[in-house]
Amino acid sequence: MEILLGTTCVCLLVILCVLLWKYISLKRNIRHFSQELEKLKDSDYNQPVKVTDFDKDLVELAVKINEHSDIQRQLGAEYEERQKQLGTVITGISHDFRTPLTASLGYLQMIEKSGELSDKNAEYLGIAMQKNQYLKALSDEFFELTKIENNNDELQLEEVNLSNFLTETVLEQHSWIAERNIKTDFDIDDGILIHTDLHCLTRILNNLMSNAQKYTADSFGVKLKQDGDCVVLCVSNTIADSTSLDVDRVFEPFYRMDARTAGGSGLGLYVVKLLCVRLGWSVGAELNDTVFAVTILI
Repeated sequence: MEILLGTTCVCLLVILCVLLWKYISLKRNIRHFSQELEKLKDSDYNQPVKVTDFDKDLVELAVKINEHSDIQRQLGAEYEERQKQLGTVITGISHDFRTPLTASLGYLQMIEKSGELSDKNAEYLGIAMQKNQYLKALSDEFFELTKIENNNDELQLEEVNLSNFLTETVLEQHSWIAERNIKTDFDIDDGILIHTDLHCLTRILNNLMSNAQKYTADSFGVKLKQDGDCVVLCVSNTIADSTSLDVDRVFEPFYRMDARTAGGSGLGLYVVKLLCVRLGWSVGAELNDTVFAVTILI
């Protein structure tokens, strides 16, 4: 009886040890799979998932994961290739579109300078020139956007006195500010230096100013502050109808506050977002009553 009891205890102990080993092995493999799946987030990581033992179910799981990863890589590569092809097509169309527009504007300007038009025809000519100029500006924006989205060139970083550069950009807005009797609030700290790509910075500031020009109701403000290691740039303006603005969508392509009355293509702030991401900056927008503000952390 005692021998049988002892044998039973030994058997139970062996079974317990086997189950414990299985449990430990399972936990180890789960951790291993978790680590391997984490590595797969990196698009440059191409190693297959491996197993540390020969359990049939674990091997089958690893095979399925590797098959899925191969499919995702293939789809990703095809998507990137199609994006490049689309970018090339859009660039070509934009170029072909801009050429006749530029020529037509030239001819319209020659007609305008001739001075041989009646008052009514001169009015029609002015409208035609305005529409052509709008189309040319629109094609230029599409052309520039395509270049930005498909540009893999390295950034040309250099030291820029942001205080001086921003001040010059703001001074260039004097004409429309004075014409519309806009109240201003400019608070730009002196001597703020940053390392950045000058072309990207110029496009960001120009788009912010252009957006303010389109939508400012009666007040326009620009602030630049150094906050420790962070530089904070804020461009704000009042808007006539805050109910027509969805602040959560302002960085979406083609979004305009009021598509019926606003000019432009709705790409300005979208380009700002793209360029800020490329430079490693963060950008956000908020609406406080009637004051819309875009803030960039550099």
